[in-house]
Amino acid sequence: MILIVGATGQLGTALVRKLSHRGRPVRILVRPTSRYQHLQGDGVELAFGDLRSPESLAAACRGVTTVLATASAVVPRRGGGTFANVDDLGYRDLIEACRHHGVERFVLASVPVTKYDDEVPTFRHKRAVERLLRDGTLAYTIVRASFFMDDWFALMGSSIPLRGAEAHTLERPFWFSRGFMRAVGHLIERRGIALVPGSGRVRHAFIALDDVAEFMVRSLDDSRAVNAIWEVGGPEILSWDGVVAVFARVLGRPIRSVHQPAVVFRAALKALMPLSPAAANLMGLNYIGAMVDSPYDARELARSLGIALMTAEGFLSSRTTA
Repeated sequence: MILIVGATGQLGTALVRKLSHRGRPVRILVRPTSRYQHLQGDGVELAFGDLRSPESLAAACRGVTTVLATASAVVPRRGGGTFANVDDLGYRDLIEACRHHGVERFVLASVPVTKYDDEVPTFRHKRAVERLLRDGTLAYTIVRASFFMDDWFALMGSSIPLRGAEAHTLERPFWFSRGFMRAVGHLIERRGIALVPGSGRVRHAFIALDDVAEFMVRSLDDSRAVNAIWEVGGPEILSWDGVVAVFARVLGRPIRSVHQPAVVFRAALKALMPLSPAAANLMGLNYIGAMVDSPYDARELARSLGIALMTAEGFLSSRTTA
């Protein structure tokens, strides 16, 4: 039995689909008030609970061999928790429940290591959970993924990455991300303008979320993944301005980059933190994206696992016809 924590999110939903298609027994931890109906059927077992409820975590972990954890408060739902009670205490309780009930492996969806980790809640808490796993007795796999095309290409000012997407992160009812996407979510298609973090020269191995899910699923049956950290990215290492050029090719018309100074994101991170840690965190993610390369080359690992990585052009082209 495989337990997915964060199953109603974008990455969690992809994991449920892939494991169910392979005939693997899946249990999903969901809140009674969450939108989980799209995941019902195909042998998916429901475990009602929450990372904020240690008792529900204990019940969910009984009889489980592997936990796949993608949950985060990065874009919170209404009543969905905070970094403190989800990404920190919630994960501590989950790992303890795994140990107590004899779970054999814990697979964590994580983020790149940067020199700014301590300043940004998502990165700070991911590092803390990684340390808990590495210092403990539970076998683990940590999948550090570069920037998701699905999210970051949309945040550049495009609705294309949202087309046909299931449980997209940016469609959660969080005032800050919803307001941002309403304001700029069609700039690329309608006005030929792309919002680019920083100078545009910072480079990332942008990866399709579906490929991240595939790495996580295939790690379950690969001995190399036991007590290992996999740094994964797409087949290309592109600058932000390089992504703008891809948009231009796919849409068949010029797209102009509007560069947003990295210092503005850092100032917004600090200003918003007392008011809305989640909004501040999103500004911090943009700051890291504008400042730090994540040029992961996972092509050989992908080949060995039989994963055909999606290019940026292939990703956008597939969504324009969705």
